[in-house]
Amino acid sequence: MIDNDLEKKQERALAVFGGDAVHGGDIWGWSRRLQKPVSDILDLSASLNPLGPPPGLDQAVAQAMSGVCHYPDRVAYAFREAMADNLGVSASCLLPGNGSTALIRMIARALELKNLVLMAPAFGEMARSMAIAGRHFHYLLTNEQDGFMPTPHDLEKLWEMEPSAVIFSNPTTPAGTLIPRDILDSIIQQAIRRRTWVVVDEAFIDFADDDARSWACEAIKRHKRLLVLRSLTKFYCIAGLRLGFAMADAETLSDFAPLGQPWSVNTLAQAAGVFCLGQQEYALQTRQAVGRWREEQAAALSKMGLNPMPGAANYLLCRLPGDGPTATQVAAFTARQGVLVRPAASFVGCGEHHLRVAVTTSEEQQRLTSALRQALEQKPA
Repeated sequence: MIDNDLEKKQERALAVFGGDAVHGGDIWGWSRRLQKPVSDILDLSASLNPLGPPPGLDQAVAQAMSGVCHYPDRVAYAFREAMADNLGVSASCLLPGNGSTALIRMIARALELKNLVLMAPAFGEMARSMAIAGRHFHYLLTNEQDGFMPTPHDLEKLWEMEPSAVIFSNPTTPAGTLIPRDILDSIIQQAIRRRTWVVVDEAFIDFADDDARSWACEAIKRHKRLLVLRSLTKFYCIAGLRLGFAMADAETLSDFAPLGQPWSVNTLAQAAGVFCLGQQEYALQTRQAVGRWREEQAAALSKMGLNPMPGAANYLLCRLPGDGPTATQVAAFTARQGVLVRPAASFVGCGEHHLRVAVTTSEEQQRLTSALRQALEQKPA
């Protein structure tokens, strides 16, 4: 049973600390509301690796504890070198941060531009950070029929808007579809010609294939105004440690770096990053397992009439039947069963019947589908 008084107190706390209840991944808050231990809750509102962190990570972090009496390495040298070796780029092209969200805030302050265009739907922190920094931006809405991916026609509209910066996600958020390489290359070609900044949120790209993962590493060499954001949080399931990085031309990053927070990546997160990047077998196993579970879960959701969108990430965007309960109503019902899912109406361009669920194991899928089936049987309010 949900503690309503506690829920009201938590809403006030969110307001005080600048949080936002529309985000997924609030398992601690739900633990308090439901009066259940975290271990009893299946959180599919946050899209994390269903395999959990790489085996041995706890030992690597424990060993790093001996260094917490000192300030963290300000330049995160070991982590940047490990990431550079992993990606095949220079360490000077990488800027670590306390999760990609912190880097989004930094970029919003740095881009003192008049006309930013944000392709929607998109991660909500993009618009929020631009608004906080006082940046003027417009949305370019992509179509659900196209998998929420930009088409050549969308690009025509984009350049008619004469943007000073273009911002989008790949894989797309919250659909998880991969933008075709010819579209990405077209954006870069036009951006170079027009001297336009391009910011790409690739937080979930590690779940995609080799070709998709390699695009940005080559593109930053062609366009000095390209900024790519990536995260280790999702793929390595280390959300509580917070670790991400920006990738760009070295000269470009040297201008951005002073705007970052000193010691923004703590000692334990740096050690975790170095360890995770060395787990090649885990990475291969993750892509294989998530791909298999994604197909299995999509098939199960389709049988329930939820129409999941084909994607390449570790989440599925579903459209609920229009004559049934809304995604918010469904999420509220499943939460009472200890299963958290994400209503997607907070993503600009999505509606009240869009629901996002993280990909999970075969065993946990049974718990998910059971909770969803019961939720869909409820009469709309």
